[in-house]
Formats: sequence, structure tokens, C-alpha cells
Amino acid sequence: MKLNLSVLFFFCCLISLNANAEVRNNPIHLKNQNKELLKYQGDKHIASKNFAKKIDDSCKIAHPFGGTNEIKKCLLSKITFGYVTTIDNMKLNEKVYLPSINGINVFLEKIKQIDTSNVSDENIVELKLFTKINDQINDSLTIYYVKNDYGAFYVESQYYYIDKYIYILKLGSDEDGSIVKFWKKYSINANGKFKLEDSYNCHYENKLDKNICH
Repeated sequence: MKLNLSVLFFFCCLISLNANAEVRNNPIHLKNQNKELLKYQGDKHIASKNFAKKIDDSCKIAHPFGGTNEIKKCLLSKITFGYVTTIDNMKLNEKVYLPSINGINVFLEKIKQIDTSNVSDENIVELKLFTKINDQINDSLTIYYVKNDYGAFYVESQYYYIDKYIYILKLGSDEDGSIVKFWKKYSINANGKFKLEDSYNCHYENKLDKNICH
């Protein structure tokens, strides 16, 4: 008896979906994802809003040639996660899948990398976190970002930490030290969208020569 081709196609798709589900729920697959999370999780200090609030006061360089004492005083010296090495070792457009957050599949992807052959004034590296439902990308969020403006002697950088929430800290740094641009805490809702849960935002007021935060 001949099997209708449309029925055969349906069963092939069903088998494929079941196979993918088994792979995702396989203990070895889950263990590998947990290892990836530890490798790419970021530094836990980034999860602290209070940590972000203390950066400006501790990281202003009173003496440009103050040496190690100035560096040790800055709270950013407490960050020990190797962001530069970890992100540099990722291939451009490589996808790294992490354990799901709130039941939503997530993966990292480096979408920009520093071109060492490019001698322009600006160079950028950027890492995004994507959400995915039924093989469709639902949302994305830049979690790591470094922009070197060599001409202005200025670096804009963004660091992250991932657990059941996503925490992001953005900084601006020059010869006078580092100041906070913002700190943000995100969740992922049931629709795979990033939702801002908490924030601490700053802007530099030139007239006051001060970083104003709220």
C-alpha cells in the first residue's frame, strides 16, 4: 500500500521535532550548556546595583601617575572575570547556547570584533544575547561592548552577568578614570522579550563637572 507523500512528510517532521526535543532534554546536552554558562557567565559584581553606585567615587584618578594605589582603590579592580580573553576567543558570528532562562532558549553571538589590521581612530567589539522560540529569534540585547576611540583617548565599555536575570554595566573611561553610564537589570518574559526590571542611569553634566546619577 502506497503511503501518501503529505502524510509521510508530516511524520518526518514529527520525528525531527521529537529528536530535537530529546537532544535539548538530554542530560549530557544540559550539562554542556551549564559548562558554557560558567564559561561565559560574567562577573557577579555586575549584578550589584550598589557596586555600580560606588564606582564613580572610587575610580576617579586624582593623580594620573598614581600607580598601583590608584588602580587598587578603584572598585573595577574587583572584577576578575576575563571578558577580553573569553570574547576574543569566540569566532565572529559563532553561536553559544546557554541554559534556558524562564523556559526560553538563549544564545550568545559575537556580531562585531576588533579588526587589528584597521588603524582607524575607532574599533568596536560587540556581543549580543538572543532569545529564541520555535527556531525563531524573538529579541536581542547587547550585553558586552567595547569601543576604543583612540583619537579622543576614550573607551566606552559594557560588561554583563547572567543568571536568571541579565545585568549590564556600561562605563566611560579616559585619563581621568572611569564613570558609570548606566546599570540595568533585565528579565525575559514568556514571549521571549527582554524586560527592564531595574536601572541606575547617569549623565555627565559639564557645567558642574560631575556625573549625575539617579
